[in-house]
Amino acid sequence: MRRRILRAVIAAVVCAVVLFCVPLAVATLRLYRQDEVRALQQLADRVAVTVPADVHHPRDPMELPRVGPGRQVGVYDDRARRVVGAGPAAGDRPVRDALAGRASSSRGDGWLVATVPVGSGERVRAAVRAGAPADGPWRRARVTWAGMGALAVVAIGVAAAVGIRSSRRLAYPMEALAATAGRLEDGELSARAGVSGLPEADAVATALNRAAARIEELLRRERAFSADASHQLRTALTRVRLELESGLAEGGAAKREPSTEPDPRGALRTALASLTAMETTIEDLLSLARDVPERAPLNIEALLADAERRWHGELAAAGRPLRITVESPLPDAVGSARAGRQVLDVLLANALVHGAGTVTVTVRDAAGVPAVDVVDEGPGLPEGVDVFARRHGYDSDAAGGGHGIGLALARSLVEAEGGRLRVSRRAPHPCFTWLVAGGTRTPQP
Repeated sequence: MRRRILRAVIAAVVCAVVLFCVPLAVATLRLYRQDEVRALQQLADRVAVTVPADVHHPRDPMELPRVGPGRQVGVYDDRARRVVGAGPAAGDRPVRDALAGRASSSRGDGWLVATVPVGSGERVRAAVRAGAPADGPWRRARVTWAGMGALAVVAIGVAAAVGIRSSRRLAYPMEALAATAGRLEDGELSARAGVSGLPEADAVATALNRAAARIEELLRRERAFSADASHQLRTALTRVRLELESGLAEGGAAKREPSTEPDPRGALRTALASLTAMETTIEDLLSLARDVPERAPLNIEALLADAERRWHGELAAAGRPLRITVESPLPDAVGSARAGRQVLDVLLANALVHGAGTVTVTVRDAAGVPAVDVVDEGPGLPEGVDVFARRHGYDSDAAGGGHGIGLALARSLVEAEGGRLRVSRRAPHPCFTWLVAGGTRTPQP
């Protein structure tokens, strides 16, 4: 790129120099010729005023002025014969024109010639002829052309220097953009193009930075989705495994007691229900990972009813009652039902694995926004541990502490919808509070 810019600058300057110098050189040569002809005419005029009335009078000889080297001056009588001075013995065409009463100038036979008549009116008694070598203007023009050529070389040199500097200044932003694009291609998604001061390059850099940030955000969300999906699906897979193992265990006991006939259909139905929930989880997470946050009216009561249907049996099997309380009227809520379903699943799974006793879900009005409290009767959360941080502390991944993926997922989903998720009480009886993004209060009937 730098070479192309340099070649373009030099080519432009060379074209400008040629287009300017060629007409100027021709005009200079013509000017020098006109100067020479004018000088010869002035010389002829000075001599003409000294020519006597009788150019052949023997007692009144003419004295011609001294002329420069290479120049000629001569006086011709009315018959075009040279009387005195230098020049052709018989007058040429310019001399005859002067004898006819016309001053003239011409160029021929290597000479520039100017002639003037001596006399006035119809009585022209003589003619004065002045001449100079025709190459005189050429010699002066060549000196001028040499100076012009030197100035042209200097101009091209300056243009080359400016072109090198400009090519560096113009090429550097493009090279920096190419380097940034190469780093992005190598997987360094944090690479960003800097400001160069060149508006066009800065516009490209801004677009590239926006694209890089967008790609980085998409990859981050896709990676988070992989971790979140694996976390959310692990619980469902565990349920399916437990149901199938329970069915196999019952089948083995039936073989030892022939009077008992096993009925594995209940376990299979439960496993199919868990698989259906797993499919719903996958669809929800894919939609949440790829779509923009949904700002639609959110029916919290319907979400709680669905959560009770899905979690009541599992909590009851562990001897853990589930109680849901809705304080009405509730403020309006907006958000995504998919995100709300996943948030409730995480909080209830946390209470099931790490809590104890009854799990209570309460929906209330918290200063004009809906608030969902999930409380269990466990001893509480560990002190000094951020339960929402990934790979730390308290979560439902494994007994005695997990990786923080579930609660981190729940918080990110809540904040993406414009809400907040926090621990309102750590111990005893830990309480998680979900502040749902809301609007105005629903009017009372």
